[in-house]
Formats: sequence, C-alpha cells, structure tokens
Amino acid sequence: MNSFGSGFGSMRRAADADMAPFDLRRFMRLLSYTRPYRGNLFIALGAAIGGTAMTITGPYLLKVAIDSGIDRSDLHALFWAAAAYFLTRVVAALLSNRQTVHVNRLGNGAVYGLRRDLFAKFQQLEFTFFDEHPVGVLVSRATNDITALSNLVSSGIVSILSDVVTLTGIIVIMLIMAPALALASFVTLPLLAGLTIIFQGRAARAFRDVRTRIGELTANFEESLSGMRVTQAFVRERENAARFEKTNRANVQANMNAAVVTNLFGPSVSLVSSIGTVIILWFGGHIVSQGRLEIGVLVAFISYLSRFFQPIQDLTTQYNTVQQAMAAAEKIFGILDTPVHVIDHEGAREMAPIQGHVRFRGVGFSYHSDQPTISGLDFALQPGTRAALVGPTGAGKTTTAALLLRFYDPVEGAIEVDTVDLRTVTLASYRRQVAVVLQEPVVFASTVRENIRYGRLDATDAEVEEAARAVGADTFVLQLPQGYETTIGERGIRLSQGQRQLLSFARALIADPRILVLDEATANIDSRSEDHIQSALATLLGGRTSLIIAHRLSTIRNADLILVMDQGRLVEQGTHSELLALGGLYASLYDRQFSWAETAVG
Repeated sequence: MNSFGSGFGSMRRAADADMAPFDLRRFMRLLSYTRPYRGNLFIALGAAIGGTAMTITGPYLLKVAIDSGIDRSDLHALFWAAAAYFLTRVVAALLSNRQTVHVNRLGNGAVYGLRRDLFAKFQQLEFTFFDEHPVGVLVSRATNDITALSNLVSSGIVSILSDVVTLTGIIVIMLIMAPALALASFVTLPLLAGLTIIFQGRAARAFRDVRTRIGELTANFEESLSGMRVTQAFVRERENAARFEKTNRANVQANMNAAVVTNLFGPSVSLVSSIGTVIILWFGGHIVSQGRLEIGVLVAFISYLSRFFQPIQDLTTQYNTVQQAMAAAEKIFGILDTPVHVIDHEGAREMAPIQGHVRFRGVGFSYHSDQPTISGLDFALQPGTRAALVGPTGAGKTTTAALLLRFYDPVEGAIEVDTVDLRTVTLASYRRQVAVVLQEPVVFASTVRENIRYGRLDATDAEVEEAARAVGADTFVLQLPQGYETTIGERGIRLSQGQRQLLSFARALIADPRILVLDEATANIDSRSEDHIQSALATLLGGRTSLIIAHRLSTIRNADLILVMDQGRLVEQGTHSELLALGGLYASLYDRQFSWAETAVG
C-alpha cells in the first residue's frame, strides 16, 4: 500500500473509534479535573437550575394573567402577573450570564489540567511509544480529543442537567394543572422517541463519515506538503492534484449528507410538536367549551408544549457529545496510563561526577518480546576512549547508543558507568553529564543564541559565542541579519542542513558532557565544513568518553576502538589496522564502503 493509503487507513480506524458508550469510571476521572474549580461548577449548576425555573414559570404566569386578570377584568392581578413575568425574564437573563461565565472558567480550567498532565506524560514516555504512535495522532490527542472533553465538562454537563430539570418541571406542572390534558399531549412521545432513534443512527453514521473524510483530507495535506520536494522532482503535481480533488469532493459530500440529516431532524421534531399542539387545541378546546377547563390553562399548555420538545432535541445532541467525550477520554487516559519503564527507581541516588568508564555487561534488549534487537552485548570503554560503532544496517548500533543514553533500559544484563548500574541513579543527574548529536539536527523556532544555550541554560552570552567559534558556526552566524539574535524559524527552516548540524555541535560542546554520543553526526556535513568539524571534534571529544556511529573514513580510522556489530551482537572489536588484519566483517565492510575513499584521499 502506498503512503497515502496507509495514512488514510489509520485515519479511518481512528474515526471508527471516536464514539464510545458512557463509562461512569471514566466520567468520574474526568470530573476530577474540575475539582479545583468546583465552586464554578456549583455556581453554573445553580444558575442553570434557577434559569430553568424562571423559564418554566413563564407559561404559568400567562395562565394567571388570563384567568385571574383578563377573564375577570382584574387589572391589579393582570399587572402583577405581567410584572412577575417580566421579572422572571430579567432573572433568567442574569442567571444565563453567570452560567456562561462560570461554565467557561470550569471548561478552560479542566482543559488546562488535562493538557498539562498529557504534556508532562509525553516528557516521560520512552522512545518506543513515539515509534509506535505518529506525531499527528498525538497532536490530535492534545487538541481535538481534549476539545471533545471540554465540550462535555463545560456546556455538556450543565446543559444535560438543565434539560432534565426543564423536562421534569414541565411534566410535573402539566400533570398538576390538568392531568387529562397532559396525558393527551404525551401521545406524541412514542413518535418522538422513534424519530430520535432513527436520527441517532443516521446522524452517527453521517458524522463518522465526516470525521473520516476530514481525516483523509488532513492526511493528504500533511503528506503532500512534507513530500513536496519529491512531488516536484518527479513531476507528480497533476497526480497529487487529482488525488486531492477526489478526497476534497468526498469531504464535501460527507458534510452535505450530514447537513441533510441534521436539517431533517429539526423540522421533523417541529412537525411532531405541531401534532401535539393540534391534539391540545382540539381536546383542550373541547373541554374549555364545556366549562370544565379555564382558557388560561389551555394557553399555558400550548406554551409548555412548545418548550417541551427543545430539551429533547438538546439531549439528543448532548448524547453525541457524551459518546465523543467518552471515546476521547479513553484515548487520553490510555496515554496517561501508559506505563513508563525508564524511571527513577525507588532509592535511586544522584550520579557522582562521571570519570567516563563505560561497561556493557551481557546486555540484551528487545523492542518486541519475540524479536531480540541486542543480545549478549559485552564491552568496556576506558575514560576518554573514542569508540566507533560500525556494522550493516539493522545491526543495532543506534539502539546501543540509546541504551548508553538510557533512553531504554536493558532487559538483560547491565550498563555501568564508573562501575555504577545506571538503573540505580536518577535520570536527571546522569543525563546532565551526557550529550548526543544526531544525524538529523533538532533546532527550535528561537534565536541562534537560545538554540546553543539549550545545552546549558545558565551559559553566558560569551560562552555561547565561544562554543559557536569552536565548531566553526560563528562564520555563518555572524552573516545572519541579527547574528546570534536571529530567529531561525520552525525546525531551523532558514538554515541549511550543515548549518543546523553545526549548531547542534555547539549545543553539545557548551553542555561539557563527560560521555558523548554521535549518531551519524557528520553524515550531512559537506567536505568544506568537515575541516571545521574535525577540528571541533578534536576539542569536543578530548578527554571525553565517546561512542560514535559513523560511516566517514576519517572518523573511523581515528577511533581508539572500533566495535563491529551484526544482528544485535558484537562480533569484532579492535583498532582499524587490527580489524583489517583480522579479515572479518569489518574488513569486508571496509572493502565495500571505505577503500575507494582511502584511495581517493591518498
């Protein structure tokens, strides 16, 4: 399957799972995020109930105005009924305002807490989690899914309670005023229930299709933009436009279908309401004509009936909100409950200043239990050793480096630094003394100075500039519009690949690590920049224990020790000349990859 198909497939699966039944345990956990704002919750609920009471009092006051005022020509009673009606409207408006204010405070507060916990969890999770979950999906959890929860926490809970109180109040008042007429008006309820069930099914399918199509549209946009270089290089603009046209039309059609379903429900409910009104008029009018019912009661009933169906429509909408929120809660709480294995274990102590002795003792590791990635890895590095890690693709080089950085913990054996098992010390105290430079440099949408200072936040401006000079980055930095204060854009978009890598070198240098890992760090540096890099590396690596994954001949030949890996195992180790004399895997790799370069250089 092509990349577009794969992306769309995942979006479809996500959309199919975006509604879930009500779960009390999950709901109560969600409510726990409103605890700091429970005062706002109680005020909002009180305002909603008070506003509902004012609303359902209105028709009864109409009844009083007609029967006690107009029908009896009692202007005093009419005045007070009209004044009371106006007062209920004023109070209802004030309560509605208070409800809106406190509901917003409640919802925003809960969202703040959820996003805070979710972001904190992302900081703790191991790389395996991010390897298995696309960034776009995780961003959706922090945006779309939390918005779905916000809709329930803020307006949803209060609206549901308000609608239930409204329905209950109307039914009770109608039964008290005229039981026979109330029962007659309830004849339409089975019809309304059937209509709601039919609508729920069709609306769920329609809106699920909308979410699927918008997911496909988003995936199309994302993959087209990220692959624009390839698209233009292979002249595939027309094919991409045709694919997008198809996806875009499907999205429009899905939205039209959803709009048709939604717009049918409102008029259908109005029709049922009209049937109820006709029943009330005919049956109630017959009773009024016989003198057994006051005309004000009939008017009040018609008014109540017009209000009766609105809460039912609202509850139908809120049912979807609840389902979406439950599905979102399942996804978000699933992330929050993901176990973190690389943690500070009980009794972990601060790592003492590192001297640089590294020992892998029979280390084994697996991303998946049935597929070992590293097996029986055993080697030692003395302080200040410059070790190169080589081997074919998939040999386990990057995993070995990640284990040394303690991005993962071994499932077998132990990794020791200065004879201390890394699992017995705190992560922060160890990682403050190590650094890594990756093949794909990570820079942030900030200034050049702040990107370098990221390696040590308390570094002075002079130290930042000295680190840049040491790796040769100052040559291009000083040519930028604002020099070190130049904002380099998201992901360093204003810099070349080589310039971004030089900044990452400066960042590592200013951190002054005792252990340094370079993962293909010079792979994207051009030959002109390499002269600066090699001299910078001499300074950077001096006196530090380093593990270098590299394919450049100069880096490998200058290593104090070369570790050769194959299929997760250490198969050879020694110096460049020793391994060539051995005639094993390294010699074979050297003949295929490096000998031509040595000839060219010589």
